[in-house]
Amino acid sequence: MLNICFLGKLRFEWKGEAIEDQLGAKAFALICLLVLNKNRYLSREKIIGYLWPDSNEEAARYNLRYNLWLIKKNIGTDERGNTFLHIDKECCGINKEFNFTCDILDIMKFKPSKKDSVESILRMKQLFRGDFLEGCYFNKCDEFNELIIYERINFEQRKVKILKRLVELYEKDKQYEVCLETINEILEIEPYDEEMVSKILDIYVRCGKRVAAITYYNQFSSQLAGNLGIAPSDALRDKYNEIRLNISETTSNEECSQCPQKCKKNGSSTDKQINQRLELKIITDGIKNIPFFWMSDVTEKIIILVEPQDILRLSKIDRLSLGCIQSRLLDMKEDSPDISFSFEKIRDVCIVNAFIKLLKLICEEHKLTILILNSKELDEVSADVVQYLKKMQIKGLKVIEE
Repeated sequence: MLNICFLGKLRFEWKGEAIEDQLGAKAFALICLLVLNKNRYLSREKIIGYLWPDSNEEAARYNLRYNLWLIKKNIGTDERGNTFLHIDKECCGINKEFNFTCDILDIMKFKPSKKDSVESILRMKQLFRGDFLEGCYFNKCDEFNELIIYERINFEQRKVKILKRLVELYEKDKQYEVCLETINEILEIEPYDEEMVSKILDIYVRCGKRVAAITYYNQFSSQLAGNLGIAPSDALRDKYNEIRLNISETTSNEECSQCPQKCKKNGSSTDKQINQRLELKIITDGIKNIPFFWMSDVTEKIIILVEPQDILRLSKIDRLSLGCIQSRLLDMKEDSPDISFSFEKIRDVCIVNAFIKLLKLICEEHKLTILILNSKELDEVSADVVQYLKKMQIKGLKVIEE
C-alpha cells in the first residue's frame, strides 16, 4: 500500500517502508503535480514547463523520463496488479485504479454532510500536520513555486472549512469550551472572520458571560481599527449593542474573562461589597507620541461598558474637561451645548482630575480591571497617571501592566 503525505514534512511509504531517500526532490514534485491533477492527464510539455523550464528540450525530456523511471522502480503494483502511473508518449497521470492513500486527496474530497461526526472531522483535522510541501522550494521553477504558494492558501481555506464544520458539531452538542478553542484556531488563520467573532459573542452570552463578550468585542474592534482602519460590520455592532443593553440584567455572579478556561468565581475576596459588583475588564494600549491617548482609550471603553447614568454622575465641568480627550462624553444628552470650556491654562490638570474622578465613580459601582498591553508605549501624561493611580490604591480598581 502506498501512503503519501504532502502536508507538513513530505512522507512517502511503500508497503510500510519509507522511500523518501530513494525518490529525489523532482520525483516528489512530479508526483505532487500528478496528484493535484488526479482526474486528468498532464502533457509532458506541461510537466516540463513546471519542473525543467530552463533546460533544453532534450535534457528536459531526459529528466522527465528518468524521474518517471525512478517512481516506477520504487513504487510497484498494488494488490490488484495496477501500476501507480499511467504513462504514454504524450501524457502522464495517476492510474485511477491504483489503490493508495494521500492526505490532500482525502481533504479535497471533504464536503460537509449530516453524517459528519466529531470523530470523523477530528480525523480530517489531524491530516493538517503542516503547510503544503512544507519547506520546499524548487530552484528556477517559478511557476511550480507559485503553484505551491497557491495550494498552501487553498489548503488553509479547506482547513477553515473543516474547522467550521467542527464548530457546528461542538455547538450543537453544547461543548462550548472546545468550540471556543476551535474558533480561535480559525481566527489564527482568518483573524477578521466576523462570523466566528459573532459566534464567540453568542457562546459567551449563552454561558452568562456578557462582560466577557463585550470585552472580546472591544478587543476585536480595536484590532480592526488598528490593523485595517475599519469598524466592525453593522450586524456585529448590533449584536454588541444588544448584549450591552442587556448587561444590566447580569447577575453579580457573572464571571469576567476573555477565555472561559481562565474564569474563576469571585468567592474568596475579603471585600464582600466589591465582590457583589459587576466586574469590568478593559484591555488597553498606548501610543507614545500622542498625549492622553491611553486615558482617552480607557475613558471610551468605560463609556461603552457602563450605563449612561454612571457617567452622568460626573460633574458637567469634569465631563467637559475629559471631553477634550474623548468626544463621546460631549455626546451625552444631558450636557448643555452652550457651556464653554474655559480652563485652557490648566487644561491638563483638569483632564487628569476628571479622569481620576471618573475611575473613582465607576469603582463605587463596579470592580474595574485595566490591562495595559504595552506600558512602554504609554504617552508621558498617561504613564504618570498610571503610577499615580497605583499610589492612590482606589478600592475596586486594578491596573495591570504588561
